[in-house]
Amino acid sequence: MARSRQRLSILVALEDDYERERLVEMLGRAVSSVAAAADAATALERFRAESPDVTLVDMNLSDSHGNDPVTLIRREREDAPVIVVYDSYNPRRLLEVVERNVDAFIRSPVDQDRLLTALRRCARNVFLRRRLRQADRDLHRLLDAFPAMALLEKDGRVIYANRPLANYCGYEDHEAMNADGAGPGEYMERLDGTVYEGGDERWIAAVTDDRLDVDHVAHLVNPANPDGLPGVFSVNHSSLPGSGIRLISFHDVSALEDERRHLADEASTDPLTRALNRRSFLRILEECAVRDRTLSLIMFDIDHFKSINDTYGHDVGDSVLREISALVRSDIRRSDFFARWGGEEFMVLLPASDMDRAVEAAERLREAVEASDFTGVPRQITSSFGVAMRRPAESSDEFVKRVDQALYDAKEGGRNQVVVG
Repeated sequence: MARSRQRLSILVALEDDYERERLVEMLGRAVSSVAAAADAATALERFRAESPDVTLVDMNLSDSHGNDPVTLIRREREDAPVIVVYDSYNPRRLLEVVERNVDAFIRSPVDQDRLLTALRRCARNVFLRRRLRQADRDLHRLLDAFPAMALLEKDGRVIYANRPLANYCGYEDHEAMNADGAGPGEYMERLDGTVYEGGDERWIAAVTDDRLDVDHVAHLVNPANPDGLPGVFSVNHSSLPGSGIRLISFHDVSALEDERRHLADEASTDPLTRALNRRSFLRILEECAVRDRTLSLIMFDIDHFKSINDTYGHDVGDSVLREISALVRSDIRRSDFFARWGGEEFMVLLPASDMDRAVEAAERLREAVEASDFTGVPRQITSSFGVAMRRPAESSDEFVKRVDQALYDAKEGGRNQVVVG
C-alpha cells in the first residue's frame, strides 16, 4: 500500500496535534484522500460531509454529551470501518469500544506497519463493498433499460423497482417510489382472478411460493387513468443464484385479456339484443341461488309479437327487440341480470330482492314498454310479465317453471299485466 496511492479516503480524528499531523502526513503518501479532526464534534461533521472509507479515531475523544466518536459514527453508518487508537490500557473503556464492533485497535504512538496492515484489512472490505455497490448499480441500470416492468425482491420486500414499473405507478424512479413508501401491492386490484387487498408481502409470497411455478395474472390500476380498465400483466419470477434475491417481471397482456373478454362476451350474449344468452343466464342463476337468500325472477314477452313480424317485417321486429332490450337495461339495477330467453321472451334476475321489489320492477317495465314508441310500428306495443321469488331449497328448474307459469297466466288473463307465481 505504501508504494502507490490507493483510492481510499481516511478521516484521522485524534486529539494530540503532533500524532494527528504525523499520521496525516504518513497516510497522505499511501492513500488518495486524508482528512483530519481534533475533536468529536468536528470528527462527526467531517464524517457526515465526506463519508470517508475508513476512520481512525482516538478512543478518548468525546463530545459535550460524553458520546465517543465511535458511537456517533456507528449511528450514522453502521458498517463504516473504524480503527481505534488508544494511549493507555483501560480495560473497561476498551470493552466499551469493543462492543461497538470496531475493525482494529492500535496503541499510540501508532506504528506505521501495524497501521498499514489494519488499513489493508479494512481496504479489502471497502473495495468489496464498492464492487457490490457497482454491481447493484449495473443491475439497476440494466433493469431500468428492460422494456417490461420488473422488480427485485428479497424476504418479501421490494428492494428495487425498475423505471418502467415506477413510471406506471406514477413515480419518476425507484428512489421516489421508495421515499413515498409505495409498492405494486397498492395498485393491485386483482391477483389470479381474486380481489386483492394487502401490501407487497402477500402477493410476492403468492407468486414466489407457488410450487407449480406457473405464471400469475395481476390487474394493476394505472394512477394516470384511474377510471380506465386496469392493466393486465402476466407475473413470473426467477432467482438470482447465491443472493436470496428474486427478479419478478410483469409482462403486459392487456391486449390478450381484451380479446379474451371480447370472446367471452360474444359467447355469453345474444348477438341481436346484447342481452345475456340463455346458457349464461342459467349459469348465473345457479351461482346466485347458492349465494343469495332472497332471489326473484321476472319473465316477460312481447304481446302479439308474431303480428308485428307479419305486418311490418322481420327487420322491424328485430328493431323492436333491440329497443326493448335497451329500455330494460336502462331501467334495472347494475346488480340485476337481463337475458334473452328465446324469441320474444326475456328474463330479469334480481338478487337480494323480495316479491314486492320484483313486482314493483316488473310493473315499472310494463308501463315503460306500454308508453314507448318503437321504430317502424305505428301502434302501441305491450308486454306480459310473470314474477316469482325463489323458495327455500327450490331448484333452478322449479324456480323457472313457476315464473314461466306466471307469464302464461298473465297472457291467458288478457296480456299487458303482471302476475305473481
